[in-house]
Amino acid sequence: MNKFFTFVLALATFNVFAQAPTTCSIDPVFLAMNNAGIWPDSATNFIQGTVGQPYGQNITVRVPKDTTQNSIVICFNRVELSTPATYTNFALPPGLNLLAGPTVTAAAGIYKYPGNATSCSVISGTPTTAGTYTIQFKVQPYLTPSPFGPCPSTPNYNNGSASISPPTTLNYYIIKINPSVGIKEEVSAKSLNVINVPNPFSEKTTIKFNVKDEAIAKICVYNLLGDKIFEDKITTKYGDNNYELDGSNWSSGMYLYTIQYKNYSETKRMVLTGNR
Repeated sequence: MNKFFTFVLALATFNVFAQAPTTCSIDPVFLAMNNAGIWPDSATNFIQGTVGQPYGQNITVRVPKDTTQNSIVICFNRVELSTPATYTNFALPPGLNLLAGPTVTAAAGIYKYPGNATSCSVISGTPTTAGTYTIQFKVQPYLTPSPFGPCPSTPNYNNGSASISPPTTLNYYIIKINPSVGIKEEVSAKSLNVINVPNPFSEKTTIKFNVKDEAIAKICVYNLLGDKIFEDKITTKYGDNNYELDGSNWSSGMYLYTIQYKNYSETKRMVLTGNR
């Protein structure tokens, strides 16, 4: 079962989303690797979340076509993920759930990923309780020996025998949920009409705002812990102003950005996707 243990398991980027996602997508970077397993891997791990903020962790799963044991080819029918008996809901943080992708069958708490296929799922919801949570996945592959020929390209999803007793338990993925954010959006009739486009964005976005004078404006970006990660100053012009923000070195997730102009400031949210 060497290929299976290579498969067990590597679990795109997430990604925090502006709204908690209900659908998933196959990570193109992991797909290009042409590896079996789960992405992100245990080294990358799952993204952090914040109480009261929508959360979304995309998961890509690639089940191989076959493996070899004692010179006999063995075909993968499917791999099942479920919750170990002493836990509930994969030990996910309260408010989060695992949602199956379009090619995954989920029933009675068992998620079935077909053999010789790449599938996806997403951990989604709005966390309610701060803490550090170690996720628990019970993993059971179902296999069929094929001593007289190659494995079919499309295996029978419902066939196969459980290959491991007891099943493997993965317990090295962690989701940290931080306390609720203290920074809040400011609303005022004196709005600068601040927006950023595109939003969500990948690598770069343009912050747009409108002022009625030439003066110094300060642009600050904060993560969801309230830490300032970026600051710059520009001289405005009368009317519409554009500022290109480069987030290519930041992790995917939700950020808050503030335009400070004279004695007024305005804060908005933006979402960075596609980065590690």
